[in-house]
Amino acid sequence: MQSTREKWLLPGIGPLLEQGDREEVPARETIYYPGTPSDAVYFVEQGNVKVSYLDPSGKRLTMALRGPGEMFGEMALVGEHRRRHQAVAVEDGVIVRVGRGQCLAWLREHPDILLQLLELFGLWIRDLEEIIEDLAFRDISSRLSRQLLRLSHEYGVKTKEGIVISFRLTHRDLAEMIGSARENTTMTLNRFEREGILGKRRYQIIIKDLEGLKDKCGS
Repeated sequence: MQSTREKWLLPGIGPLLEQGDREEVPARETIYYPGTPSDAVYFVEQGNVKVSYLDPSGKRLTMALRGPGEMFGEMALVGEHRRRHQAVAVEDGVIVRVGRGQCLAWLREHPDILLQLLELFGLWIRDLEEIIEDLAFRDISSRLSRQLLRLSHEYGVKTKEGIVISFRLTHRDLAEMIGSARENTTMTLNRFEREGILGKRRYQIIIKDLEGLKDKCGS
């Protein structure tokens, strides 16, 4: 089975990663919390990492998923002193930690990589704008459909049953991605299942009718 996700977003950065510290992280382990020092950037070698906003009441909104070849904690490079978000391993994986000063010094010596990094930041800003647009203007059904399409594009594995999102994904995880209560997310997933758009297994979502899911997205 071949995933549609094929990316190494900063080609040429390998020599920097060789200077970093590799860490194995088990599923659901928190890598950093809001308020902890923002003194390093991280690169995902294996697995996936969820970056979320966590408010004082404990509510969570997932801002991004970072998979193999991607980085997170990048705000350390642009003046952040303490983390504003929480980073959690979605599954067992390996990350590479590179100190802020070490990373900045290396980037100054490699302006071509720095330019790629700026372009990458621009893409991520666009992703955040889409999240804000969804929260402000779309209902739960549309937000969930759009999120499932993103996940199927980024992490989908084609099987005989349909497109399987290739990592552990709970209803709560999805609710945090679309800014919804878990109960409402579950109700919408169940409706999509009854309509034949998707199937569900324990911690897995299978997209059976891609066009039907697109129709749910709204304008």
